[in-house]
Amino acid sequence: MFLITPNSELTEVEKTKLSLLEKIFKAPKEAFDLYLRNPSLGRKELLRLHYALWVLAPISKIAGNAIKILWDLVFGEEVEWNLFSGVITSLIIYPVLLLLVSQYDVVRVFYRKVDRTKGENYPPADVLTLAFIAFSASSIFWVLPSPINLGLIGIAFLYSIYLSYIGMKRVSGTDSKEIQIFFLFGSAYLLSIFLVFTIIYNIIRTILN
Repeated sequence: MFLITPNSELTEVEKTKLSLLEKIFKAPKEAFDLYLRNPSLGRKELLRLHYALWVLAPISKIAGNAIKILWDLVFGEEVEWNLFSGVITSLIIYPVLLLLVSQYDVVRVFYRKVDRTKGENYPPADVLTLAFIAFSASSIFWVLPSPINLGLIGIAFLYSIYLSYIGMKRVSGTDSKEIQIFFLFGSAYLLSIFLVFTIIYNIIRTILN
């Protein structure tokens, strides 16, 4: 899916994803309900929505740079021909963050013991991945000049964290205290992985030197 399919009607799945994107801002609780009850919205389609939004980041950044160049040509004394400045950063930041978020999602599902003999089930997957659609949608802000774009992207990040809180309460009935414990546990888990890779890297570098 791209956000708009040229010269053709949108499929039902694409319409559902657009509805999901709208609800994540207008009615977040309904967005989580829609994702959970609609069988067509699996993890694969959710990631495709993220990918479609990411494409807007480098396009918006190049457009923003072009506008700045034109502005400087007309009103400025000096012109910096930096059409592709910041494009790589705008493209990399989203998949890197989503990779971390997906790890938190894995921890969220499995960090508590579940007794299947007592009828207990694992919580629904991809709740945090859904919440961070709001952050991926911030890709459009790269068209604006700094630091306005960074400020709005930061707000989108905070809003996604807020949506994570809403989503966990909505789909799992998790209370505030347990959510705090989860984020502490998840952060400790990721820091442990980072520490292990750092140690391995230093050992390999020492051996090679």
